[in-house]
Amino acid sequence: MRTTKRPPGRTRTITGAAMAVVLAGVGVGLAAPPALADTVAVQYTCTGPGAPSGVQSLSIAVTAPASVQQGGTADLTVDVITTLTAPIDLPAGSVSGELTLDLGGVATGSVTATGFGNADTIPSGTPVTVTGGKASAQLDSAGSATFSPGAATVHVFGITVACSISGTAPVAATTVVVGS
Repeated sequence: MRTTKRPPGRTRTITGAAMAVVLAGVGVGLAAPPALADTVAVQYTCTGPGAPSGVQSLSIAVTAPASVQQGGTADLTVDVITTLTAPIDLPAGSVSGELTLDLGGVATGSVTATGFGNADTIPSGTPVTVTGGKASAQLDSAGSATFSPGAATVHVFGITVACSISGTAPVAATTVVVGS
């Protein structure tokens, strides 16, 4: 069996090239970070026909990108689980809603997540859950942008219930806005 002897330095060049490919792959992974979801408990007071009395707790999950480029858009998804149980079976598609997300950190203003709904029937006696809320936030300043739940509106069988924050809502998600 014949072996080929590599000139000195050739092995280092091959190893260096392999490391460059690995680091480039890591760089690609860092350039497109995964979305992060946090769930926070938020206290609400609701008004409208059939609204529950007193302060109600909602668990709100906000999924936001770990980072975006300055001037880019953070696409957000929101899911809500209530502590209220359905008094009757709620057919698929019978519950919808909107939720305001207040922007903080390097971002100001608010965006509204829409498109919430119950894809499946919510059986009587189980917690009411709505998923699929979507919003987008334009992030123009470098630094950390935060997203906190704000006012919510729920529609069930054509009846609208408006809910406002009772106290202070915690930050549900943070996105790092990378300067250009």
